[in-house]
Amino acid sequence: MQEKTNTHATGELPVQYTEENASDEIDLKVIIRQLWVKRKFILTTTAVFLLLGIFIAFTSPVSYTASSTIVPQSSQRGTGNLGGLASMMGINMGVSMSGETLSPTVYPQIVRSVPFCEEIMGTTILVEKSPSPITLYEYYTNKKYQQKNLLNGLKKYTIGLPGVILSSLRKSSSNYNTSINYTDTITGKVVSLTRDEKKVVDIIQQSTQFNLNQKDGYITLGYTFTEPEAVAVISQQLYQVLEKYVKNYKIQKQQDNLQFVEASYAEARRDFLQKQAALAVFQDANRGLVTATARTTERRLSSEYDIAFTVYNELAKQLEQAKLAVKESTPVLTVIDPVVVPQEKSTPKKSMIIAVFLMLGLITSIGWVLVKPFIDDIAKEVSVKT
Repeated sequence: MQEKTNTHATGELPVQYTEENASDEIDLKVIIRQLWVKRKFILTTTAVFLLLGIFIAFTSPVSYTASSTIVPQSSQRGTGNLGGLASMMGINMGVSMSGETLSPTVYPQIVRSVPFCEEIMGTTILVEKSPSPITLYEYYTNKKYQQKNLLNGLKKYTIGLPGVILSSLRKSSSNYNTSINYTDTITGKVVSLTRDEKKVVDIIQQSTQFNLNQKDGYITLGYTFTEPEAVAVISQQLYQVLEKYVKNYKIQKQQDNLQFVEASYAEARRDFLQKQAALAVFQDANRGLVTATARTTERRLSSEYDIAFTVYNELAKQLEQAKLAVKESTPVLTVIDPVVVPQEKSTPKKSMIIAVFLMLGLITSIGWVLVKPFIDDIAKEVSVKT
């Protein structure tokens, strides 16, 4: 093998280049010439991918997305009024329960829970194929309301053919709509659903969009559906049901707080009346006495009476505040961007699909042209050895 030696003027060791090293270097001219020779193959393959992308873009199911942006009310932290009373008595209650609300981090579990989805499936919508309003459950379970789609049909009877066969076998062997058990993500209880209800629950969970921005403190809640007017109605229903869940939680906490205050007030009232009666009895029985023991006893009874009156008076105020807190209806979710009927389709994004398949066709064809010579060489070596 011939060797070429290059000696540097700096006196460093000579660097040797061999013909084997030179053959390993990539020659850009060779690559361009190779691509030019196979230009018809590259153009044909790219055109096939482009046509496939156009087919998928124009046959994919159409869907619209409607959403609203809401700001949840934050929980009121601090000791609160009851906490101030308790601290005066030497007790630390921590967080007041009167203003407590659900943490927004729990909202995703609420939105995807079975009871929540059951309320959403009862939403009344108006679709093109129905002259009268129907429920979302009826839309998803009755095929006559759903849109026909060529691409979905091809998937169903090609890739999804085993599933179709298994589904038909299940229907013929047993009652397809028998109840099945489903564990609720919120309560942990086992809920009994029919197979159709389970199917609709799964679709609602997949179609619901929930995004919590913890940094800025807002929530985006939306839904994806095949018709623009219907998806706006469903998205608005999502907000209303979520607001009901959060408000019920807050009301329940306020009612629990009211019961606690009522019990504490009743106990404080009994103690106050006892201390008041004991002081009055002592004063009536010891009129005109000037002994130190009598004065000490009277001061003790007066101090106990004052403390009992202070606690009783404070709890009476807290009882009225707790009653008002239960009656008042303060919003727990504030809408800053309401639901509107979408004018543009959310899917399919035709231009993006076509661009992706165009690039995929170019990359696939060029990659095959460049890799094929190496594959042929490997195949020849294997055939020679064998």
